[in-house]
Amino acid sequence: MPWRLIAKAFGWQTATDEDGDMPILVVWHPRLRRHFTGSDAWRRAVRPSIYAPQPDPADADRKEGLS
Repeated sequence: MPWRLIAKAFGWQTATDEDGDMPILVVWHPRLRRHFTGSDAWRRAVRPSIYAPQPDPADADRKEGLS
């Protein structure tokens, strides 16, 4: 699966943390304020992007009143 391509389409960006002996890949999103590291960082970044958001409880009450 092209995780990197999909994540970039959702706005994820990369950075490297070079504080230690080996640089670490960091995948982060500017609006979500989340970041992932490690070999599966791209895959883990895609997962929250593709799930539908939960409905707002205030909207649920309003929709019930319209019926």
